[in-house]
Amino acid sequence: MILLKALLLASLLLIQYASADVAPEITIVQDGYNIIAKIPCSGCPFLYQDTSQGSNEPWMEKEYNNALLLNISLPYDSAYLSINNAAIWSGRSTLPRIHATQVLSDLSVSDLSALIAANSLEGSHEAGGFFGISYRHSLRAIKDTPAVIFQFDVIEIWSDLPETPILHKLDNSEQKMLELVLLEKPVYSALEAPAFEIVKASLVSRNHHPVALTSPQQTMHFLDWDENGRKGTVAHSLTAFGNWFIDFLDQGIWALFVFILVVVVLFVVVCLFIVFGWGLGQDDYEKAQVGKAKGSKRRQRSDVESAGRFKSPEELGLLGRARVVGIGKSD
Repeated sequence: MILLKALLLASLLLIQYASADVAPEITIVQDGYNIIAKIPCSGCPFLYQDTSQGSNEPWMEKEYNNALLLNISLPYDSAYLSINNAAIWSGRSTLPRIHATQVLSDLSVSDLSALIAANSLEGSHEAGGFFGISYRHSLRAIKDTPAVIFQFDVIEIWSDLPETPILHKLDNSEQKMLELVLLEKPVYSALEAPAFEIVKASLVSRNHHPVALTSPQQTMHFLDWDENGRKGTVAHSLTAFGNWFIDFLDQGIWALFVFILVVVVLFVVVCLFIVFGWGLGQDDYEKAQVGKAKGSKRRQRSDVESAGRFKSPEELGLLGRARVVGIGKSD
């Protein structure tokens, strides 16, 4: 009996020690400005690669409890909120693509520290499997307070590491989302810009809606967006062309020469069209009316010219016979 109690006590101590070594859901890297969130990925396939035979082995799937790592950082000037090095709260309409590293749910504190030190939280082969994530987020103001709440919910994951790409929806009712409470710091000088700091970070259920919050959500589907914005929109086409044009000019002096040559050719083509193609769109009736108007003007000019110069009163025989009235002005 005494031996059994000792074994139970030892087992409890081992379990407590093991659970204490597991990285928590929220790890504070820098208080107020940088945290690591370990979001459980309910029902997600776990990707792994057997590197014992080499680094080119195919990626496989297993059913392990796993999670996604999110590195959330907030600059001191609060110009944007960054998640895995992607500016998510920047005031831009273009939503960034975010990759997240996948880890086992029982990831240890030491392994997490190693990932942070190696800067491998944004998706890399060295850290293991990673996914492109689809998400929705919202920024909501708390009434009568200088604080706001930011919520970030992963709704879908995608990866092309296996031979057959994986697309998995996180529609489990137990799936959690990230919630941050940001508090505006007091401004002590007119030269200071308003800034925030993270005062609370937690994982909450999806049906968690704080009181007195109103703000629409933005949704980003990973396969519908790229670095130029949402595919198929006019803004995406313009941004893609602008980026291509900048990359083209960066190729050197010959690219600049070709650009100048194209501009000159376009200018010449436009000038030739204006000179020779102005009347191509007119029909025969319009051309006839224009010609008739020009002919009428020419006849009027010829009539005036044929009349010659105006004759004086002496030449008309009016001098001495009659008095011309209204020709001049008498003071």
